[in-house]
Amino acid sequence: MILRTVCAMLLVGLALPAGAQSRGDCGNPDPDISIAACTKRIQSDSADLQAGRGMIQAAAARLATDYNTRGVAYAAKGQYDEAIADFGQAISLSPKNFPTAYFNRGSAYANQGQDDPAIADFTKAIALEPGGADPEFKLAFAYNYRGNAYERKGLYDQAIADFTQAVTLNPRLERAYENRGNDYLRKGLYELAAADFSKVIALDSRNVAAYYNRALAQAHRGLYDEAIADLTQQIALAPADASAHDRRAEAYMRKGQFDQAIADYSAEIAIHAKDMALHPLFAPQYAAAYGNRAGAYERKGTTDAAIADWRAALKLEPRMQSAKEALARLGAGP
Repeated sequence: MILRTVCAMLLVGLALPAGAQSRGDCGNPDPDISIAACTKRIQSDSADLQAGRGMIQAAAARLATDYNTRGVAYAAKGQYDEAIADFGQAISLSPKNFPTAYFNRGSAYANQGQDDPAIADFTKAIALEPGGADPEFKLAFAYNYRGNAYERKGLYDQAIADFTQAVTLNPRLERAYENRGNDYLRKGLYELAAADFSKVIALDSRNVAAYYNRALAQAHRGLYDEAIADLTQQIALAPADASAHDRRAEAYMRKGQFDQAIADYSAEIAIHAKDMALHPLFAPQYAAAYGNRAGAYERKGTTDAAIADWRAALKLEPRMQSAKEALARLGAGP
């Protein structure tokens, strides 16, 4: 089963700490400008802290903000080691009052594929601000990103629990519904999955992945008309998606509508033909599409067309055993 997501976990929305935007260019949208300005702020505020100028607690908080904001800029450049180091400095200066720094470090760890430390940091952030009162700390996002980390570790029950917390806190958090729907699919809970993808579609009627994944859930439930409707909507939004044509053809086959299936397999073949010109590695998918259309032609009783497609599949994938067996069954040579 192939699930669709809008995107992998790329650079997440690393939150800026309170006051960052009022500290000159430390927090500038251009990460290079921000890094340079924050570095100067760090030098200045470190000197104030060491000299005991002003209240120690306030000076430490300013310096923690400097490090956190520079960490955000490093993360924006994909320099996660530097970001993690800066978030660590922020945490050491304000270990009990800076959930955003834990959240940001957890996000940086997650972007490096380090799920265990990411989970630990998200858990700490949640524990520091369990009610989500800090306006700079988005508690729903912390649950959602921790859920992502659990999911990557195959801990789907824990992930579902976190995504549920996320949508409870923020009923408009589209990505959390999508993530939970994917995990329901993985667990074979197709009705729950379809409900979550329906929520995603209600929030964003152009979410292509949600139509595809809801179609998967509906097909598993034997609801082929509903699956076809979703895939038709997806194809309207993304007509060059070969896999959507393939899935819809499969649903048509289940309903015995061979002409419609053949039309979709033909569309899939045309898309793969364009892909093949640029990426020869698409040959197995291209061959499979010919094989699927050949099967539809066979079930329709159009033997000559089936033979032609099986031969085309075998030409693309000479080791394709199903094509060899089909041609033998039909009394035709390769």
